[in-house]
Formats: sequence, C-alpha cells, structure tokens
Amino acid sequence: MIRQQANRGRPLEELIIMANRQYRAQRRAVIHKVPTAWIPLRDSRGRIVTAKVEEKAAVDFLGTYRGRSLAFDAKHCAGERIRWDRVEDHQAQFLEDWTRDGGISFILVGFNMSRFFVVPWEFWRDGIFRWKYEEGPASISIKQMCPEWETRLGGRATPDYLAVVDKLWFGGEESGYTWWTVQRKKGRR
Repeated sequence: MIRQQANRGRPLEELIIMANRQYRAQRRAVIHKVPTAWIPLRDSRGRIVTAKVEEKAAVDFLGTYRGRSLAFDAKHCAGERIRWDRVEDHQAQFLEDWTRDGGISFILVGFNMSRFFVVPWEFWRDGIFRWKYEEGPASISIKQMCPEWETRLGGRATPDYLAVVDKLWFGGEESGYTWWTVQRKKGRR
C-alpha cells in the first residue's frame, strides 16, 4: 500500500515513462511516449501566452516488445468508473487498424493512481459498441475489470504492464487463459 500511495499526484503518463525507461535499461522493450504537437500563441508583444494542440497524437505510446509492435493509450480517473468514450474516435480507429495489422493494442487504465489495468483493445472496442448500439453501460467499473489485467507495481512504484502483456498475448494455454480470451474463443463479447 505504501507504493500505491506514493503514486498519488503523479500523472499516469509520467509513471509509464519511468516504467519504459526501466524496460529499455533492462533490454526488455523499446517503448516511447508519442509527443503532442503544440502551436504557441503569442500576445501583441510576441510573448508566448498559451498554446493549442496542433495535431492530436493517435495514441500515447508506441514501441516494440518481443518482436511485436505495441500501441496503447493511457487513461486515468479519480473515481471507480471510467467511460468508454474516454478513447476518442481517432484513437479508436488507430488502435483498430493497429490490431488488424497484427499489433498489440490496449488501454492502460489507472484508477485513483493506485490500481492499474491493461485492457485489451478488443474488449474496450466491444464496450464502446455495446454502449453506442445495444444500450449497454457507458462505462466500466474497477470491480468489473478482469483480475488478470491488473498490473503489479514494479521498480520505483511504476506499473509493470509488460507482465500483463506477457500473460495476454504471449502466454498460451499452459500459462492460463484470461476470462477475456475464453470469452472470445466461445464467440462471446
């Protein structure tokens, strides 16, 4: 619990960047934050007073792990629920295309900056579909998260999300399928 409390007040992206540095130093993966392009706005004297987004990044993070391309977005919430529409349309399309082309795609969700989950893109996409077209719920609660998606905290109290990626995408039958994988095999969403 001490490590979890240490994360309060730290932006989720900062924790992921720290984890990515550790992964690279360990030669496990190369994953980078995709920068957002900003346009500075100046006052009449030419001083920068603010900035606006020039172009939205497709997702927050891109990289390579175990020979596979990886793309994910980081989302956090202060409560016990996170809305499906936190993933914007352009991000959803990018993750869908990435997955279709054989890449690993997911949403890394932080609840109260103390619990973190790797949610496979296909599951998140199905949640959006149910919400938009089948009158399903507009959000998912922390209690509804699959336990196998939860990350453990690694060094420097960063989420070790690659351990979950290992289970979900590289585990095989012997390592134990997750609820999500079993549901997909049964043809359920």
